[in-house]
Amino acid sequence: MDLERTRRRRPKQQRSRLMVDFILEAASQVFDEEGYNGATTNMIAERAGISIGSLYQYFPNKAALILELRFAHRAHVLKTVETAMATSDHLSLPDAIRKIVDANFQVHLNAPRLNAAFEEQPPVRILDEDPDGFHHKIDTAATTFLEVRRSEISAPDLKTAGFVIRNLIPAVLHAAIRDGQVVQDPDLLKAHLVGSIMGCLRPDGPTPHVFTPQEA
Repeated sequence: MDLERTRRRRPKQQRSRLMVDFILEAASQVFDEEGYNGATTNMIAERAGISIGSLYQYFPNKAALILELRFAHRAHVLKTVETAMATSDHLSLPDAIRKIVDANFQVHLNAPRLNAAFEEQPPVRILDEDPDGFHHKIDTAATTFLEVRRSEISAPDLKTAGFVIRNLIPAVLHAAIRDGQVVQDPDLLKAHLVGSIMGCLRPDGPTPHVFTPQEA
């Protein structure tokens, strides 16, 4: 575990927990405005209305702050995706995939510069260790979703198809918000992404047309 990227102390009292919340909210705003490289702890402390010394009581540097925000982001992504999967039972497979893609985009495009800041930060070893279980949980949710719909899928190797899909969605999302600039036509990008996913799941048949909001 990279200790220089984690909190210095964990708040136990309500007042301290509120302080951490203020700091993290300020950090999310500053990272969203300035990016990771442009943000400083002085900016974040000023935005939070506290002294830099107070900030350093909890976080040793901006790397620790962005890491804490990434954990919160991962939890939000997981909850959003799980909800999309759980509420898509009544939909056809292409429409269910579209709902899941929409959910992923919603989480990332709400604060594109902040999400781009996550990618600006150098790789963090602690994330590879998956301390919050994010990768395991998202893989389990995706596998369960695909297995329930096995009769609608013609891909012979569901495990490999699932691996491609789970890596394809974040790769496209991160490219779409690179440098904090959202692509000009997110709906068209979503339609292409859904088509690619359906190609993985139904490689031997035509991919159903997925209507974009403009066509509805």
